[in-house]
Amino acid sequence: MSRKTTGIPGLDGMIQGGFPYPSAILVAGEPGTGKTTLAVQSLFHGASEGEKGLYITAISEPQWLVQRFLSSFSFYDQQLVEKGVVNFIDIGPTLAKNPSDILSTIKKQIEQYHPVRIVIDPITPMTDMLQWRGETREFMHELFAYLKAFECLAIITAELSYDDISHSQESYMVDGVVMLSYPEEEKVRRKFLEVLKLRGTKHTTGRQLIDITDEGLAVQAGLR
Repeated sequence: MSRKTTGIPGLDGMIQGGFPYPSAILVAGEPGTGKTTLAVQSLFHGASEGEKGLYITAISEPQWLVQRFLSSFSFYDQQLVEKGVVNFIDIGPTLAKNPSDILSTIKKQIEQYHPVRIVIDPITPMTDMLQWRGETREFMHELFAYLKAFECLAIITAELSYDDISHSQESYMVDGVVMLSYPEEEKVRRKFLEVLKLRGTKHTTGRQLIDITDEGLAVQAGLR
């Protein structure tokens, strides 16, 4: 099975050398657990090796604000953005004006940039907006079918807790699920990563301690 190294210290050793390629990986967790950091760190890792990367969001934050946050990490390389190796796209206006066009908008952006790695961060606003229209299941099915057919590594983040993940549509449709959490233990919160599933891969099970520093996210495999 072909794989792409993740760019996350400690993670590749847990998953036989990297994420399967092509594949769609769900990075789930509650706010503040490190989902965006993990996803974009992997995106820039691929870009540093010459892979085109595309970051898609629908939260309608100014791009300069998103990039200023990310620039605090050493993995962020502004030159790769200026050269068009990594592109940041906000599809929030489309979601607000015409939610039914969101899938075609995503496809157009992907076909325009031809990325090897794609980050959709987060998918939650899209599914929430489509839910009241009864279009969520169809959207999810078509999106993941398209991503797999496109031959890419897609990392999709979602605001989900452990209680949510067992009955979420996303978790059933993707090839892998990486869960981030920060439970309180003895009045102290620590952050953890757990690989819940990864097709074709013998992966390390159980929660693994993670650190987030100026260099990004790293997994302390074996520490719980």
